[in-house]
Amino acid sequence: MTETLLHALYGWLAWLPFDFLQLAFMQRAVVAAACLSVVCALLGVLVVQFRMAFFSDAVSHSAFTGIALGLLLGIDPWVSVLAFGVGIGMLAVRIRRQADLAMDTTLGVLFSATIALGLAIISARKELARVLPGFLYGDILALTDRDLLWIVILSIAEVAFLLRWFNHLLFVSLHDHLARSAGVRAAALETAFAAALALLVGFAIKVVGILLVTALLVIPATTARRLATTIRGQVWLTIALSLFASLAGLATSLRFDAAPGAAIILWATAGFGLTFFRRT
Repeated sequence: MTETLLHALYGWLAWLPFDFLQLAFMQRAVVAAACLSVVCALLGVLVVQFRMAFFSDAVSHSAFTGIALGLLLGIDPWVSVLAFGVGIGMLAVRIRRQADLAMDTTLGVLFSATIALGLAIISARKELARVLPGFLYGDILALTDRDLLWIVILSIAEVAFLLRWFNHLLFVSLHDHLARSAGVRAAALETAFAAALALLVGFAIKVVGILLVTALLVIPATTARRLATTIRGQVWLTIALSLFASLAGLATSLRFDAAPGAAIILWATAGFGLTFFRRT
């Protein structure tokens, strides 16, 4: 069913009056960008509300260690990235709640420990360092049909989860204690949100790389927060901004032979910068 959907999307893109959309790798890139834009918008609004920008940054950098472990153990690095990232995300929430620590303090400890472990593995096995640049910078233009299929499946699953629990998550982000007193299972929801965010970060690394994945989540959502007056408005505006930045970044990378991930983030940053020139 999902493969049929992909072929339908490819066919629709081929009808658009843009020459670059006749290229198979660009079609895959556009579909991936559209899927991730929607998920990043929904998660990004919550990340900004939860003040968890450092969380996504810590999870993305923990992917460095996940990659190193995957290469060391001889398993698919993306499998180890996703498993390790989800584990770190859920562990961070558990430690924060049990030890009554601030999230940034908990993440600071885990971030330092995971990076140290990754560096220790890479320094001990120097031949592993040759494959790291591709993970650091990402390359949405190199996606395969299999990669895209997994991105579509992830996007559908995460959107379904967020549509079901978005209001509860928003309640927890605004007032944790009040949410718990109202019967909301705040700890379970926050853990599930951390896992969903870690999964998204793992897949988004393929698009923009470890170094820029947090920007994909935070910048469009922050821009929308400066412009929209309601949460609903923030979500829709974040989706629009993410889609625009992704498509404009892809076109820019093709025109100037620049890194697509960097181009996408630069367009998103330009949109954020323009908000400072609006009249108040």
